[in-house]
Amino acid sequence: QHSQSPNTPMAEMAGSREAEEELQLGRDEGSENAGPSRPSAPAPAPAVVGKGSEKRHHEDERDLEMQPLTGVMNGESEAPERPKKNLYKVWPSRNKFFCRGAFMTGGETEMGITPNCSVPNLCVWTCILAPCSLYFIWVFPHLWKEGVYALPLATLAVFLMATGFLLATCCSDPGILPRREVVVATKTAKYLEEQLGYDLLCSQTIPLDGRGGGRNLPIELTSRGYRWCRTCRIIRPPRASHCPDCDNCVMRYDHHCPFVNNCVGQRNYHFFFGFVTSVLCLAVMVLPVLFWFLNSDNFELAVEGMTNVSNGALKPLFYALIALGSLIGIAVLLSFMLWSYHLFLIATKRTTKEFRRNIPNIAEEPTLCARPGPRLFDPWALVDPRDLIRVDEAPPPAPGNMCTEMWQHCIGDD
Repeated sequence: QHSQSPNTPMAEMAGSREAEEELQLGRDEGSENAGPSRPSAPAPAPAVVGKGSEKRHHEDERDLEMQPLTGVMNGESEAPERPKKNLYKVWPSRNKFFCRGAFMTGGETEMGITPNCSVPNLCVWTCILAPCSLYFIWVFPHLWKEGVYALPLATLAVFLMATGFLLATCCSDPGILPRREVVVATKTAKYLEEQLGYDLLCSQTIPLDGRGGGRNLPIELTSRGYRWCRTCRIIRPPRASHCPDCDNCVMRYDHHCPFVNNCVGQRNYHFFFGFVTSVLCLAVMVLPVLFWFLNSDNFELAVEGMTNVSNGALKPLFYALIALGSLIGIAVLLSFMLWSYHLFLIATKRTTKEFRRNIPNIAEEPTLCARPGPRLFDPWALVDPRDLIRVDEAPPPAPGNMCTEMWQHCIGDD
């Protein structure tokens, strides 16, 4: 026993080596039977909070801790961007745009028959087109055959001027000051400050939403006649005013004219006065010649022939023409009075509102010959419709018109 005991540790070590070699041999045989080995997937990199690995650090040296947090890391998708629309499609007041925002007119009024047309405006077009149609159908060819060329051509030129000035007055921007919501949504506060010479929003003393703006106006502006508009929440110049029909503040506001279905202000007053002047000249050139032709022998013979052929069916038509001629004569007289009134306002450098309320012209700015100025808003600007919604109040309802009231009376309130 003493002779075998020194060799026992060596024997145990040799046995353990043989066992490890047999175990390794068994693993090799098992892998050969299982087929070719597949490359093992790389172990996932440990998540690191802070800076990335050295390789990524060379690509992007920015600190991951300074990056904004998003919902993508938590499995959430990014919120889609809200769709934007052109400003003229979501205009917050009552004006109506057409031709993709190229033209605009006043909103629906109590004397309206449709949202874009009013009874006085329809009467103006009738008083212009009805006598001029008779003139160009009967009188113009007769004078041309007689060798009279100057008067028909001059009448045609004045007619084109009158209709052009009327369209320009009806479909142009009168000088609208955009509301606070429009200025903020379009981000044009700096541009308006450059054009107007003052901060329209008064950002230094009034919060962005405009609350409490009437109590925080700068003294240097109020001393010069600048006023706060509670509806538009902006500071308007001394000669500007808020139109209740269009629901806008208008630069150098004169009046809201239902005959042109638009406001008359700084940017279209020259169109309005040109329309009043040209329509008065047109009436002087058309009506006397038309009445002379209607009382001539040629016209009487033509009327007798037409009445004989139609067995008197056209007599009511001629009576209607006589009644229409009387109304047009009254309209011409009123046009002359209106032209004289605005000529007086131009001479005294006042607007209709300033004359009626005895408001002095602080700026001593002329009414007609002053610079019209650029448009203060872009109707094609892309805005988020929700940025134009006033949280503290609902939009004012549109006033009812004739067709709306008749339709509701027929079908009821439902």
